[in-house]
Amino acid sequence: MIRFAAIAVAFLLASLSHAAPADRVDPSQPTLRSPEDLILSEDGQFLLTANRGTGTISIVDRRQGKISSEWRIGQSIVDLLPLSDQRFLALDSGANAAILLKQNGDVLDILSRVQLPYSPVKSDVSSDGQQICVSCLWPRKLVSLSLTGDQLKLQRELILPFAPRVVLFVPDVQSILAADNFGGRLAIVDPNTFTVRHVREFPAHNIRAMALSPDGTKLLFAHQLLNSLAVTNENDIHWGLVMSNELRWVPLGHVLDAEADFYGNGFMHPIGEPGKGGGDPTDIAVIDDLQAVVSMGGTGQVGIGKHEAFGLFRVSVEEHPTAVVVSPEKDVVYVANGFSDSISIVNIEQAETIGRISLGSMREPKLVEQGERLFHNARLSMEGWMSCHSCHTDGHTNGLSSDNLSDQSYGAPKRILSLLGKADTAPFGWLAVSDTLEEQAHKSVETTMHGRDLTDEQASALAVYMKSLTLPPPIDTLQATRNQAAVAHGRQIFLRNNCIKCHAPPHYTSPEVYDVGMHDKELNRAFNPPSLRGISHRDTFFHDARATSLRDVFEVHGHQLAVELTDQQLDDLLQFLRSL
Repeated sequence: MIRFAAIAVAFLLASLSHAAPADRVDPSQPTLRSPEDLILSEDGQFLLTANRGTGTISIVDRRQGKISSEWRIGQSIVDLLPLSDQRFLALDSGANAAILLKQNGDVLDILSRVQLPYSPVKSDVSSDGQQICVSCLWPRKLVSLSLTGDQLKLQRELILPFAPRVVLFVPDVQSILAADNFGGRLAIVDPNTFTVRHVREFPAHNIRAMALSPDGTKLLFAHQLLNSLAVTNENDIHWGLVMSNELRWVPLGHVLDAEADFYGNGFMHPIGEPGKGGGDPTDIAVIDDLQAVVSMGGTGQVGIGKHEAFGLFRVSVEEHPTAVVVSPEKDVVYVANGFSDSISIVNIEQAETIGRISLGSMREPKLVEQGERLFHNARLSMEGWMSCHSCHTDGHTNGLSSDNLSDQSYGAPKRILSLLGKADTAPFGWLAVSDTLEEQAHKSVETTMHGRDLTDEQASALAVYMKSLTLPPPIDTLQATRNQAAVAHGRQIFLRNNCIKCHAPPHYTSPEVYDVGMHDKELNRAFNPPSLRGISHRDTFFHDARATSLRDVFEVHGHQLAVELTDQQLDDLLQFLRSL
C-alpha cells in the first residue's frame, strides 16, 4: 500500500513537470479577438497573435496564408515575447499572469505560469535568455523574472516614478529601458541590481514603441507630441502644430548618457503632413539599419521610412493596426489589425498591401465596442491628426494642457482630465459646460478636433465607452503601502478642513463651480472640481497643471486649507488622498 502511494505521488509530480496542452478553439465561431500583438515563430513559418478580446492565441501559417489554429490561454492576452527552443511568453492582463508556452507546429502547450502584479502590459528578454522584464502599468512597477529550463520565477520588483509600458533590453551596455506610458520619461535600469540608474525626460507622450537598429547604434521611438502653445483651430491642426506624431531615431549612446541631449541629436520622421495626418502610432518594426516601418493605429495605415530621408511611404491596411513584424526575407511586413481580426501583408519595396489573412469569424460589435473604435479613430479629427486616445491615453490623461474651445474660449490652455471613473460626475469640463458625456463627445470631436459632425448614435457609443472606463485600484493598494491609521487620520483632516464642500463623497466632486483663488489666462476664476478618486495615478494638478506633485498642491500652492498643517498631518492627508 505504501509502495502504491509512493508511485502515485511520483506520477503526480512527474505530470506537473510536463507541459499541459492548451484548449483548442474553433476560429469559425463568431467573436471579437482584437489582436494586440504579433510575433513570428522561431522557424519563421508561423505568425502568432495575442488576442486581447478573447484571451486566445491565433496561429497563422504564413506560407499558406491562412489560420491554422486558435488556443485559449487566459482572459486577455496583450503581449507575446519570442524565446528560444520554440518557446514564448504571453502576458495575460486579465488574470495578471505571465505564461510560458511551447509551440510545436500549430499546437501550443503551457509549460509554466507565474502570477504578476496588476496590469502587466509589455515584456522583453535579456540576450542570454535568462532574465525577463515585465512592465506593470498602474502599480508603476517593473518585474524581473528568471527563466530556468521551463520554469518562470518572480525575482524582484522595482517601483518607478511613472507608469511604464514599453521595456527594452540593451544587451551591449547592460541596461533596460522603460518608457512612460503617459508622459515623456525614460528610465535606464541596471538589470543586475534592478535599480534605476537615472531617468531621462523629453518632449513626448503616449510612447507606444521602442526598437534598436540591428547595428545597435540607434534607438527608435514612436510617440506623440502635444503642443500646449498651439490652438486647436483649423490652421494649427492642419500644419501639425497641435498634435504631431513621430518616428524618432536617436543615438543610443546619447540616451544612456545622463548629460547628453539625445532628443536634439536625433532624426525625426514626421508621421503626417499637412492635409494628411497620421494619428496614434502604435508599433515599430526595424527592417535594417536604415529602414523601419511604423503603424498608425488611428488612421489604419503603416508608414515605411528611411533614416535621414524625409517623409514616409504610407500604405493603407485595416482598422486600428496594433503590431507590425518584418518577414525573415525582409520582403514583406505583417500587420495585426486590432479592430478587424486580420493580418495585412504589405510589400516593402512596392509599398502596397498585397494580401489579407482572416483570424476567423467576427461578430457584430456591441455599443461599447463601437465606442471603443470611435475613441481610437483619428479619422474623426480634421485630416486624421489625433483621436480621443491621443490626449486620453488608455482612457486616462497625458497630464498636459491643451488650448481648445472646451471652455468656450482660446488663450487659456487647460490640463487634460482623466476619463477613468467619469461616469456619474457630471457636469464635465473645467468650466462645467457639458451636462452629459454625449454632449462632451460632440464638442470634443466637432469643436476641439474640428472633425466631421458626429451622429447622435456615434456620440451615444462614445459615451457608453467612456462610462465603461473604470478606475484602477489606488496606488497604495497596488504598491502595498497603505497605512490604515494614517489614512483614517488623513480623512479626519480632510473633513475638518471642509474639503467635502467641493469634493463630496462618494465621487469626491460636486456639480458646482468654485473660485479657489486662481484664474486662467482668460481670467476665468470659477472651476468645476475634478473627482479625487484615482488622484494617486495623476502627475499634474490644477487647471493649468501648475503643481507637479500632490504634495506641492498644499506645500507650494497652499490649496484651500483652513489651518496650517504639521508635516505629519500633511503626510496623513496625502495618505488619505492616495487611498481614494
